Amino acid sequence: MHGKTSDNRNPLANAVYEAGSLRLQDLGYFNLERMKQQAARGEYWISRYQLNTAIFDQQGLLLDLSQRLYNLKRAGITQYECPVELGVKTRLSARLLLAALPEEAAARSRAKRKENASKQGRTVTQASLALCDWKILIANAEPERLSLKDCLLRYSVRWQIELLFKLWKSHGKLGHSHSANPWRRLCELSVKLLIVVVQHWLFLTGLWDMPERSLIKGGQMIKEQAARLAACINDIDKLTQLLQELAARFQVGCRQNTRKKRPNTWRQLLEGVYEFS
Repeated sequence: MHGKTSDNRNPLANAVYEAGSLRLQDLGYFNLERMKQQAARGEYWISRYQLNTAIFDQQGLLLDLSQRLYNLKRAGITQYECPVELGVKTRLSARLLLAALPEEAAARSRAKRKENASKQGRTVTQASLALCDWKILIANAEPERLSLKDCLLRYSVRWQIELLFKLWKSHGKLGHSHSANPWRRLCELSVKLLIVVVQHWLFLTGLWDMPERSLIKGGQMIKEQAARLAACINDIDKLTQLLQELAARFQVGCRQNTRKKRPNTWRQLLEGVYEFS
């Protein structure tokens, strides 16, 4: 589709999944009516809260989110959840999930919001900045099925998508070219996209099943073996042998470095512990 097409207009936004499945949705897919239909089919979702969406409590009273967050912070409460309904017309039933951000993460969020507002010629309100102190999610899964901590941890996995894009764009240099000729640049982009596809196939054959996999290290290893890979194009036996060798080398040399402060995402998932970045 055209690069400027919004996620909400993408046909995938209306895809139907089996009952019991869990969607991790960003704001590009925030649509109350569609989310209500998903819930009616038995699909679960966790989503970020879309600013300025009306929130009502169980008594049907409009909830002042900024004031609620202020009261929680003043009381020293760092995690909170409550049942709500979203939207004036749709009235989508959900759980409002709140978790206070560390000051460093909150500062980054405020800076980003100010930057986005400046680009659009707007001034950020104090109420809007107050929301930057919190991770605000909505979910329709019952607390006994997914706790607040479970929702935070699972939603954080979405960042792995961005890391994969980073691998393709930064390390694959999809957006770099030394030519000013548009046709040359288009050809370069097409070739690099094909390389990304081949690289990902190789990941799937011997690296993908490792929870602690490092795709950056895997990409570097594949790059080192590019000449041997090219020589295997018309020889299935040599290709099989190379894939087996790569799989063995992936297991040894393509594991993530252990972090001292914040555990890697795969470790958080295995141990059920969530920590903010």
